[in-house]
Amino acid sequence: MRTAWLMPLLLSATLLQGQQYGFTRYAPKDGLAQSQVRCIAQETNGHMWFGTIGGASRFDGQVWENYGTREGLQDLQVTALLEEPNEGIWIAAGTHLHRWWNGRSQMHDLPAEWPDARITALAHDAKGRLLIASEGAGVWRLDNGHCAMLDDYPRDTAGHVRELFLAQDHTLYIGLRNGLLAYSNGSYRHVTLDKEEPPSVSAIAQDGQGTLWVGTFGDGIYALENSGRVRRFTMANGLLQDHIRDLIVDRRGQVWACTKFGLNRIQDGRVRSYNIHQGMPNDNAWCMWEDVQGHLWVGTDGGGVLRFAGDAFVTLTTREGLCSDLVMSVVSDSEGDLWLGTYGSGVCRQDAMAMLTTSDGLPNNTIWCGLRDSRGQLWFGTSDGPCRLVDGKVLALVDPGAVMGQRILSMYEDPETGIWLGAREGLYLLDHDGRLRASYSTQEGAGRSIRSIRASRNGTLWLATADGLRSFHRGSFSRILEDTEVNCLSWDQADRLWAGTNNGLYCLVDGGLLHFDLASDPGAQIISLLSTDGEGRVWAGTNNGLFRLDPEALVTAKGQAVRFTDTDGLLSTEFNLNATFLDAHGRIFFGSSGGLLIHHPERIRHALQAPPPEVHITGLRSFLRPTDWADRCDSLSIRTGLPMGLALPHRRNHITFDFKCVELVHPERVLYRYRLVGSDEEWLPSTNARYASYGSLPHGDYTFEAIASLDGRTWSAPAQIHFRVLPPFWLTWWFFAASAMVLTVLAYGLYRVRRAQRERRERTRHLMLRSRMLRLEQQALNAHMNRHFVFNALNSIQYYINRQDRISANRYLTSFARLIRRNLDASQSDTTSLAEELERLHLYLELEHMRFKDKFHYEVKVEPGTPVDQVRIPAMMLQPYVENSIWHGILPMDRSGSVRIAVARASGSVIRITVTDDGIGLSASRNARSSADGDHISRGIEITKGRADVMRTLDLARIDIRGPEEILDPNGAVKGTQVTIEIALNGTSRKDPEKLRTAQEQPIFGTS
Repeated sequence: MRTAWLMPLLLSATLLQGQQYGFTRYAPKDGLAQSQVRCIAQETNGHMWFGTIGGASRFDGQVWENYGTREGLQDLQVTALLEEPNEGIWIAAGTHLHRWWNGRSQMHDLPAEWPDARITALAHDAKGRLLIASEGAGVWRLDNGHCAMLDDYPRDTAGHVRELFLAQDHTLYIGLRNGLLAYSNGSYRHVTLDKEEPPSVSAIAQDGQGTLWVGTFGDGIYALENSGRVRRFTMANGLLQDHIRDLIVDRRGQVWACTKFGLNRIQDGRVRSYNIHQGMPNDNAWCMWEDVQGHLWVGTDGGGVLRFAGDAFVTLTTREGLCSDLVMSVVSDSEGDLWLGTYGSGVCRQDAMAMLTTSDGLPNNTIWCGLRDSRGQLWFGTSDGPCRLVDGKVLALVDPGAVMGQRILSMYEDPETGIWLGAREGLYLLDHDGRLRASYSTQEGAGRSIRSIRASRNGTLWLATADGLRSFHRGSFSRILEDTEVNCLSWDQADRLWAGTNNGLYCLVDGGLLHFDLASDPGAQIISLLSTDGEGRVWAGTNNGLFRLDPEALVTAKGQAVRFTDTDGLLSTEFNLNATFLDAHGRIFFGSSGGLLIHHPERIRHALQAPPPEVHITGLRSFLRPTDWADRCDSLSIRTGLPMGLALPHRRNHITFDFKCVELVHPERVLYRYRLVGSDEEWLPSTNARYASYGSLPHGDYTFEAIASLDGRTWSAPAQIHFRVLPPFWLTWWFFAASAMVLTVLAYGLYRVRRAQRERRERTRHLMLRSRMLRLEQQALNAHMNRHFVFNALNSIQYYINRQDRISANRYLTSFARLIRRNLDASQSDTTSLAEELERLHLYLELEHMRFKDKFHYEVKVEPGTPVDQVRIPAMMLQPYVENSIWHGILPMDRSGSVRIAVARASGSVIRITVTDDGIGLSASRNARSSADGDHISRGIEITKGRADVMRTLDLARIDIRGPEEILDPNGAVKGTQVTIEIALNGTSRKDPEKLRTAQEQPIFGTS
């Protein structure tokens, strides 16, 4: 060891107070509006806002949104930001005040009497009203849209306000250019500090004990304790500068101060500095903010925004006195000092008080591994064999044999047998003095390049080699994992062996191997080191990040690895082979390509135990398109713009929900789960997608819920939105009611129709029976009439024969035969055509005229064009009226008479038949006729009218009969009688009269 190093190391010892911290920088190239940041605030939904001299920027961890004059700002120089509890942000830009929420901007005018007063600070009073500090005009209060000066404000002495702060006891502290003013219960008082001349107050904060911290511009920081004690911190106490630009108190009670030359942290009365020497990319700090998850944000003057990753991970580099940034091994000696093996720079102590190289006896300056044996000796494996250190000196090995000159990649001590060495060409065993006791070559099964050695409780050695995983027990090797380069090994607290390879992570469980991919990128598949900490968690260093995993949760698939990268404070994310060490204080050391990384588990615990980020539903789309829901809901939320009381028609039931949580540090870690209450019984599997679509939703009430997590175990409270899918009209209650009513009406109507049909059938049956009886009566009457008619006709024929008038006898006999045949034909049917009836009537009149030759004349006249063949009338319907005219109207007269039958169209669809005679009339006939004949004729006319009524009732024909009625001359004398019969031409359109048959021909209503 060279003592010449002692003086330089002593000089550099002061640098050991410095460590490299992680800061993430956001600049205009990343999306920030401008690099000179003047103020910071956070919305209730988690968005970070940054006010610059070029506008305002909003950040959700992934996306930047900028707001300038095009978005409504009247001035680009944003001087103050303040969260609005009811959602949104207040933006002070020059002399203008804006409220921004849900994508909308609202500007509030300040009093007109102070047009040039620039806003310097914003705060809320105890009642939630907005307080506005100005340069030159004092403090205003905005209440219900009205802006007015604070009550009885001493504007003449306190016009230049730089800061506002509402204390825990609701006292309003007003930082002035000329002191500190307190406002409480309507009165003002000046707060006296320890200087006669009031300082210029630039920042105010308060810690959990009630101590008021006052930052000044030129006089450092004052701490006003509740006891009345005043403490002062200046450059003499360690501040970087006495000009304080901003102050905050974080959740751990630490006071942070912004200065032009960096940050100061005050804890337990001690001051610590952070500037470019501790890793700040830009230390011209202007403002600070601690977000809801405990992350510290710094706005710089020209360097953009910095996010401080915290002190859970710190890095030592050559700037702090290390001999190399490439640390390959860490070993603790008996005194607790750490010795670092480096790549190319030998061995050095962490405190930079000692350094060893080949000049001090090392075989090679490239160190691969190290350990401390049970005797307290330090062993290091180099590229040219092993070496050992005792009291800081390199001691030669007694008889190392063939192991010297080989690259020693791993070491393991068996207290009984000695030191096992893993080399490029096999496995070696040395005793504690360095004598070679055994060796096993690659040909014997040891494998190439043994990079890690671990032993199980039964004494089995496990070897991580370039040929896979090997086990060595009682001189025999076994192959466990083939064709995979294994780099490192570690036991967890459940005696499970973990193996890091170039293809992910393996775990030996119950004789089998489980494989895990820590991340999807190739760099994370190459695992260089493994270490188990004091709480049983396994740490894995890869080529692209450091991972922490819970072994039990990973094996049982109930959790996943947590990844740490530069956003968590790592200066380098590439780790060296097996370069890890757990010290007695629980700190974990990792060798990386950028220095020695030191992890303090207790410092990260509070950050990892922070609640998961809150989920917000940001949009609702129909059929994947942005949709205006104003006409489908009760109202739109002022805070979120989402519809409230949404009711969707059944055809617009394809819905997409957009949601997100604002995770500012690790947005890639966020996992979401969601469900649609009313459709999904359970939460759907975790996903990193920020939308969910549901299609063809049936009608009903639904609640969409989304939750988020960073570790897959602790989940946030659900964000919810309620909506309804309306049923189609055919499934609504009113449709059911209307349908029931319609069915009831239809059923009742059907009942009435069926009842009417039954009644109609019954009436029809009775009418048919009556019609049959009338027809039988008509036939009987005709038979009765024919008996007399036949008898009289035969007498007439005999008369012509006796007179030897053969011509008349033959003509009479021929007509008589034709009439008898016509009557017999008519008796077989209920109806006949009008043409046939007229022909039969003509035969009858001809016979009667031959009988009573000089007694009457007759005429049958049919108007041309009358469709007598198409008109159906009851058979032998006209004969009773003609016979009545002859026998009772004309024959009783002393003179000759006439009978006239006329057929013509009464209208387009009605045929009119008139039977007219010039006889004695109805009254005289009734008095003169004999009772027998009168009864016969009257009965015939009555039966004829009855048959017409039956046919009209059965809707078989429409026949109207008027008469017989007397015909009178102008003097009232009787001139004869007339019968008028009107028959509708379409009277048989609905039912066929031919269907009326006798009971023997066709059944009627089921009777025969």
